[in-house]
Amino acid sequence: MVGIDHYVPGIPKLQGAVNDCNLFCRWLVDPKFGGLNPANVNLVVSTGQHPPEPLRSQIEDILVTYFDRANNNWPGGRRLYLFFAGHGLSRPPPNQRECALVMADARPNLLRGLLGDVAADSMRLTGLFKEVMLVMDCCAEVSGPAELLCYLPSYGDVTLARRPFLHIHAAAWNATTAERQLPDPFTPETVSASWQGVLTNVLLRGLTTAAAENGEITSSSLKRFIEAAVSGCRIEFDDGDPLVPTPMVFGVSQGVPVNVSLRNGATRFQVRDGVDFSVFVAARPAPAIVRLKPGLWLFDGIDATGVITGSQAVPVREGGINVVV
Repeated sequence: MVGIDHYVPGIPKLQGAVNDCNLFCRWLVDPKFGGLNPANVNLVVSTGQHPPEPLRSQIEDILVTYFDRANNNWPGGRRLYLFFAGHGLSRPPPNQRECALVMADARPNLLRGLLGDVAADSMRLTGLFKEVMLVMDCCAEVSGPAELLCYLPSYGDVTLARRPFLHIHAAAWNATTAERQLPDPFTPETVSASWQGVLTNVLLRGLTTAAAENGEITSSSLKRFIEAAVSGCRIEFDDGDPLVPTPMVFGVSQGVPVNVSLRNGATRFQVRDGVDFSVFVAARPAPAIVRLKPGLWLFDGIDATGVITGSQAVPVREGGINVVV
């Protein structure tokens, strides 16, 4: 996890890249979500101190440790997550697919960057991991003199069977992205808003709510969710062997957050199944947030005497919704 807010004078400072890394780490180590052992997470962020860090070589060195483990009979891992947030650049055609995170030691007249796509492809072709996920919450502009590289040992195996991967880019080639003050993607009702990349916020909401029909969050369902919320992003994924596909699964949906408020004299509300009308959420006061799986639900407003003052059928979809009943 690499996040860079701080750059040398002449390159604008960011406010959300380090927050993005910390938020993604929250998802990674939460037993309900990513479930990783915190010891398996490398968090590398800028501090604004001198000399400027992180450097490209520091990130390459971390990745090289996996090659060292393989040389010592390490059996490999299930999934490698690569998360990069900060300023970003793309290479000109014909290599426009390759996007780089601008490193902390970049200068206005020499923009040094780490090619995230090259890192992800290189790690995938080694076979050290069964799956690779790359997230680049950064711009993808082509701008000025740039040194965009990624040096890793060449262990690629052309006979290696196709393995699942998911690459998520905040911006298409030669385009920009944005950071804003946004609600906490996990518990907006209890945690204050913070500066975040727009992509990171949507991604983390998707990783907790964007389920397929079977309730699992997959590369495909995540792609649909993100593309519906973020214009201009670029997402590529592969489910592996087309004869025996093994889609990447990121857990099960924790429910879509629905913000409920009252009107017309209602003092409480309840939620019923939109098909069989059974009560799913018992009567409670509002404003409140309830989490529901995608589908059709019936919201009832109830007054102080227990009489239903109004009902509203609501098709709940990924991404959250506001209901006034």
